[in-house]
Amino acid sequence: MIHPYSHYPARAGRHWPEQVALIDGDRSRTYAELNTNADIIARGLIKLGLEPTERVTLIQRNCIEYVESVIGIARAGGVLVPMLGALTEAEHAFMLNDTEARFIIVMAPDDDARALAIAEDPVEVLSFHSAEGVIDLSELDESGDEDSPLIDLPPSSLAHILYSSGTTGRPKGITHSYSGVSAAMNFWAEIFDLQPDDNLLGQLALSHFCGRAMDSCWIAGGTLVILPEADPEAILGAIEEHKVTMMLAVPTLLRILLDHPDADTRDLSSLRTVVYAASPAAPSLVKRARQKLGSILNTGFGQTEAYGLNTYMGPEEHELALSEAEARLTSVGRECTHAQVRIRDDEGRDVEPGEVGEICICAPWTTPGFWRRPDLDETRLQDGWLRTGDLGRMEADGYFYLADRKEDMIITGGFNVYPAEVENALMEHEAVAECGVFSVPDKKWGEAINASLVLRPGYETSPEELLAFSKTQLAKFKVPKEIHVVEELPKTPVGKILRRVLREPFWRDQFRGIHGAE
Repeated sequence: MIHPYSHYPARAGRHWPEQVALIDGDRSRTYAELNTNADIIARGLIKLGLEPTERVTLIQRNCIEYVESVIGIARAGGVLVPMLGALTEAEHAFMLNDTEARFIIVMAPDDDARALAIAEDPVEVLSFHSAEGVIDLSELDESGDEDSPLIDLPPSSLAHILYSSGTTGRPKGITHSYSGVSAAMNFWAEIFDLQPDDNLLGQLALSHFCGRAMDSCWIAGGTLVILPEADPEAILGAIEEHKVTMMLAVPTLLRILLDHPDADTRDLSSLRTVVYAASPAAPSLVKRARQKLGSILNTGFGQTEAYGLNTYMGPEEHELALSEAEARLTSVGRECTHAQVRIRDDEGRDVEPGEVGEICICAPWTTPGFWRRPDLDETRLQDGWLRTGDLGRMEADGYFYLADRKEDMIITGGFNVYPAEVENALMEHEAVAECGVFSVPDKKWGEAINASLVLRPGYETSPEELLAFSKTQLAKFKVPKEIHVVEELPKTPVGKILRRVLREPFWRDQFRGIHGAE
């Protein structure tokens, strides 16, 4: 089997050679140009001695060169290991050493120093520019060969290793096979009915969530509009200028866009699909998005370990929820075609509808294993099923609802409290833009609930008022003991709030996990 990141761009190049594949500011690439440049990178890597299945790391930046590198690595038979540019030097060094990669590709001169600092012999730094200590990829291929390298490997071969973004601590390498990646790509293109005239926005990290926009483009022959970062003004401008038809967003970003002062003056009518996912969304946010954008909202559940879309709720189901069952607006939908989703207890038994348990998935795109982590393979992968580490419930009508990460669940006075539920309640207050709920030590209750909030621009309120509001929305044991108004919340590079970072200062030198009233 040819690596799907090699096969599908090549197929798009044959069908739509003059179609614009990438737009990056004032630069662009047709599918013909994209494949030509990817071939140059592939032949350069092979010339340097890259062997099939060998890992290649790259410091990811949202730019044309990143997409070309991804395809080039695949075309050379390598295993892609993207490293988010926002991570620290120590995190990059860990990933490099963990994968035993011999090559680091950098997109921008700003990353040269970081790459050279961690590239101990025999690791080589490759780039798209000339600089001391780095190899210019464009100068390696002197063959003039117009044929693409064709490296045929078994479908079970590793396509890439994606490291977790660090919401729960130490990064872990999550592997995906050729067949799994291909299945996920095709399902995304199918469920969203992508066509050659679709323009997809790539404003989040292309190595993670917005990677589904990037690789599904290759299936359909669509255009990826790349933004270097998720700047709200740039996003609104890009949608208007490039007639973007599809956008992926985390709920936090969706709220920021709706709150932007230019949101009402920009022409966003080209959008036909908005996918919001990665964390629960408050009903008030969903209703605002529906009012502003129309009946184009889609949501579902996936994670790095479950690369595809495992549950799904489309525009029609959103409309039905708005008219008949508003509580369903917090759902991530029902089980998707090709995916099986179950809610199970700690012993692996299915729980009853309405009960909270761990979300477990069996699908063609779930990870076949964790990179050099047999401990995780043993605990998270059982008989073809992935234990996601996420808590949720399924109601009798088949709709799934997220509760939280198992690590984030708060046990206070013997009660289980899921931060997402508290966050969603506080987000219903008109002044609240973002919210992170976490636990702090408490001698009486074991853990006490705290919340850190960011206010919407132009709004004022007090912690006391917010506490009073929370008491009208939540059961007594779920009400935060303290509320903090802050300027910003810690987030992963893809926009998820890092509850771990919020709670860590309060738990230093203390053991989290002993609970119960005195």
